[in-house]
Amino acid sequence: MYVLLVVSLIPLSVASSTTTVKYYEKLTRQRISEAEFYNMPTNNNEFKVGIQSNTTHYYGSYDFVIVGAGSAGSVLATRLSEIDSYNVLLLEAGGEEDDFSQIPSMSFYLIFSDMNWGYFSTPQTNCCLGMKNHSCTVARGKALGGSSAINAMMYVRGNRHDFDKWVELGNSGWSYEEVLPYFIKSENSQVDGDPGYHGKGGFWDVAYSSPVSPLLSNFFNGSLQMNQPIVDYNGRKQTGSGRIQFTIKHGKRQSTGKAFLENARQRNNLKVRSKVLATKVVIDHTKTANQVQFVTNEKKFFVKAKKEIILSAGAINSPQLLMLSGVGPQSHLKSMKIDVIEDLPVGMNLKEHPMFPGLIYNTNYTLSGLSTEEFVKGFLKGLGPYTKTAGTDGVGFIHTGGNAVPTIEYLFAPPAGNISKILTKSFNFNDDLTNKMLNKIDPQRSILIYLVLLHPKSRGRITLKSNDPLDFPNVDLNMFEEEEDIDTFIEGIEFIRDLFATDAFRKIDARRVEIPVCKELRNKYREYWGCVIRQMTNTIYHPHGTTAMGPDKKSSVVDGSLKVHGIKKLRVVDAGVFPTTLSGHLNAPTVMVAEKIADTIKREYKFS
Repeated sequence: MYVLLVVSLIPLSVASSTTTVKYYEKLTRQRISEAEFYNMPTNNNEFKVGIQSNTTHYYGSYDFVIVGAGSAGSVLATRLSEIDSYNVLLLEAGGEEDDFSQIPSMSFYLIFSDMNWGYFSTPQTNCCLGMKNHSCTVARGKALGGSSAINAMMYVRGNRHDFDKWVELGNSGWSYEEVLPYFIKSENSQVDGDPGYHGKGGFWDVAYSSPVSPLLSNFFNGSLQMNQPIVDYNGRKQTGSGRIQFTIKHGKRQSTGKAFLENARQRNNLKVRSKVLATKVVIDHTKTANQVQFVTNEKKFFVKAKKEIILSAGAINSPQLLMLSGVGPQSHLKSMKIDVIEDLPVGMNLKEHPMFPGLIYNTNYTLSGLSTEEFVKGFLKGLGPYTKTAGTDGVGFIHTGGNAVPTIEYLFAPPAGNISKILTKSFNFNDDLTNKMLNKIDPQRSILIYLVLLHPKSRGRITLKSNDPLDFPNVDLNMFEEEEDIDTFIEGIEFIRDLFATDAFRKIDARRVEIPVCKELRNKYREYWGCVIRQMTNTIYHPHGTTAMGPDKKSSVVDGSLKVHGIKKLRVVDAGVFPTTLSGHLNAPTVMVAEKIADTIKREYKFS
């Protein structure tokens, strides 16, 4: 805990402008410094004393016990506690958000704090080759609000064909027309979007960050010259380019913890318990889930669920908890000396969105320098670079290879003035690559393009390191096992090359800077780009699919109502249930899923 946080979340209306500015200046400088020297945890040892306790305390009985207060769990707890007769317990391993986490541009620094679990991938052979230990960072939120408390806040729902595909796979009720009302329900939109596709009056604010860079017009003009229309990518048509829609309110982060849970937790029928680690779901001989075991840093508890246990711990932690509880691949659980209750493909088919950060363009445009004080003053007014992540203003989506859905997303980050070593540290680049990359970036002149592969064919896996809840799970990303993924990425790189060759970018003399790896292959086009991609690509922190929904228990973990196959009174509600990759980011679809299943649960128990 940080000393400065004793006045955490101070109401701006009760503090003088000068006092507030100085407070945020000091806070940002301190937390930035701490992030640069922060070492990630390697296990859950903060709960060691609780795990080793010989006494288990009874925590009571609740209608619903929800594990994980993240993007889905916060929404579920909010919606289920709307029913006065329901008694809901929400368990979260992390703590509260704070003033620093409310600053959108600080999301990369939050990776290096106790609001992130601290996961890394296992050493890789096909990817992450320019990273320390050949391991990619796997950032996951550990706080009320979960990953929505540390993410980039980009509100990108995906493509209508993504959800229609869910129905084709046997998941009735999940077509685009059926899920769109739940996207709309959550939203309090401040964007100039297509009529009929956005909500007003929902809990979750969606807005543009302002002001945009003058270079956004170059981005849009270049896109038009590439026959890419300007679109509301969450509206009628996704393919094209548009201004990024963020989950922010007056320039401040809107996590699900803030937007949904903050008011709901005042209800008498909702109890939120933070800084606890769920260690096991107890499943009896009738294959009914009826208890959750959890620990604090000192004590061990169990709690009973009268109606249901709902796992919303995310696409990494929910599989871990299921496997520790005896639900998972039979051979793997036996190797971990865990009694198998239900043989399901838990943790299999890990899907991710690979993200390539190596496209940097220097220009003749120069951003005027701003001081920390000026950044803070803008932020307190809801304006300026502190209100956006990594300086991003624009986003685009393209098709490759005749696909019906976008296959490549590109994020446009004009000069922001506040790029630092934390950017490359967040990718876990080795020291040589970090230094070479930093030398290429001019915070006042460089445009960064983040290229995202939306529908990779390669699949990874979540497995247990041991049967001890203190051990982190293994995260094997396995990106680029399929060579087709490299080819699709190269098509995206070629599109960006052509985009920056348009008149719109020639006007600012945009020139791609040399990539500091794989120079020996420069004369072998495909081999060169394949090498660069495998060296530098991380992910955009979008794990999903590890507890996928479907009708067949051989290939899925939950059914269309997200009930775990073969186990009564147990559901999984988080991004792990997505049966396919998505043409978007995960936060908005995860909230949609939670909204929809909350209504499903209410109907099943005669409330709607």
